Amino acid sequence: MRKIGISLFLLVCAFSAAFAEDSTLYAGPKGISPEVKKKVNTAKDRLVVELSLMNALIKKDNGVTVPNDFKVSAFSRGINVYFMYDVLLGKKTNYRHFSIAPGIGVGSENYYFKSYKMTWRGDSLTRFVPLGDSISSKKSKMNMTYIDIPLEFRYRSKPNKKTGMSWKLAAGFKLGFLVGSKWKYKGESLDNSGENVTFKDMKIGNMSKIRYGAYIRGGYGMVNLFYYYNISNTFANNKGPKMNTMAFGISINGL
Repeated sequence: MRKIGISLFLLVCAFSAAFAEDSTLYAGPKGISPEVKKKVNTAKDRLVVELSLMNALIKKDNGVTVPNDFKVSAFSRGINVYFMYDVLLGKKTNYRHFSIAPGIGVGSENYYFKSYKMTWRGDSLTRFVPLGDSISSKKSKMNMTYIDIPLEFRYRSKPNKKTGMSWKLAAGFKLGFLVGSKWKYKGESLDNSGENVTFKDMKIGNMSKIRYGAYIRGGYGMVNLFYYYNISNTFANNKGPKMNTMAFGISINGL
């Protein structure tokens, strides 16, 4: 994870430096004050933080990799942090409603399934397996971390003359590269010894190295709602569950 953090930091520094000299301004609506105009010209949503509840569509595949009664917890959750660059479209002399925004960032997803474990070592398939009534667990979760490259098309209404805030709508697509995964378990030992254990099993087997999906985001000012659907399968074809993930939550857009 340290290498991932350092790599992202260097990418963000290079990304910021490349566009540090951008000074594109636009007039804004008539009657807007200089102070509010400054807010409008600097509020380009360069930093996007998303807090989400996760879910998944899972094909039950006759119980081979996923039991028929398996489901992820409704409180599965994730976080995304993206650095975007807003490229305004239209004439420079007028307020511009539309823009495109490429970016880069990190996405982390957690899926909880208290009564199941994951197996893949010594097996050609990755499976979700019931723990059984004899084992009591406190936590069982799967975590994935991605480096994401989003690209979105944005619309903003004319800003409020007093606050500079606008109604916003964005539609986009993102490509992600898997950089880390783990299964974390906390509860009674899986060998039925009765001892309480906590462990992390790193690098879940048979996961897709690339993900891609579409999203939409909308709201007013800095606080928006968003929805994302992962078109790609979370696991490699024929090597694990057929699982398409989705996220819904709050997006905080600043800078």
